Amino acid sequence: MITAVIVDDEIKSREVLKRLLQEVDVDLTIVGEGDSVEAGFEVINKENPQLVFLDVEMLDGTGFNLLEKFDEIDFKVIFITAYDKYAIKAFKYSAIDYLLKPTGIDELENVLVQIEKLIKRDKIVDKENFYKAQIKTLINNNKNAGDKRLTIRGAAKIEFVDVDDILFCAAEESYSVIKMINGSDVTATKPLKYFDEILCEYENFFRVSKSCLINLKYIKSYVKTKEIIELKNGIQVELSRRRKKAFLERMATE
Repeated sequence: MITAVIVDDEIKSREVLKRLLQEVDVDLTIVGEGDSVEAGFEVINKENPQLVFLDVEMLDGTGFNLLEKFDEIDFKVIFITAYDKYAIKAFKYSAIDYLLKPTGIDELENVLVQIEKLIKRDKIVDKENFYKAQIKTLINNNKNAGDKRLTIRGAAKIEFVDVDDILFCAAEESYSVIKMINGSDVTATKPLKYFDEILCEYENFFRVSKSCLINLKYIKSYVKTKEIIELKNGIQVELSRRRKKAFLERMATE
């Protein structure tokens, strides 16, 4: 059974979440509630839950402020928020689970199933706690708007890379290969579409073809006659005809 705490300054939101939790097919019990950052900090320390449902914006601060109060975070977190572009960006970069208000039963159950797997894994696997590193990445990304780190899940490990050091991302069957400016490769279990949705929406990246997206800051030249983009380290990538117009328009604004 998963023990959980809800921290949200809106009583209606807490009641709605509790009703939804009664309908999901996950063995979970609420052991405490908090209506502020301070109250949340107290109830988490008192109850020592395995999971915290955490609102982003509260009257006395944010969910990020609450996490920063802990020296060690020994619980899983599901953020619950109204649409907030910058908060969602931080969640995606850190690969931390979140739910948008109003929360649907299917979305809630899907996230809880993943959390349940994480909790079971932590009980049987004796190795570095990557989840804590993800939380630290989340807090850092939220505090430092110009210095972002991306959590990349691989088959055997999780890596944390500086977004600014990514040269380009390429599709490799159902995986993706992240090419770094220092020449190293990071293999991710996520498809290229996943990185497209994060990097091209929030950062200076562009999808040049079905199989590749690049960091625009590292473009060295564009050969119009061959539809070839040369990057600063000498690597060449093809620009698809379908993406040519959008690419030229984007470069005209750089």
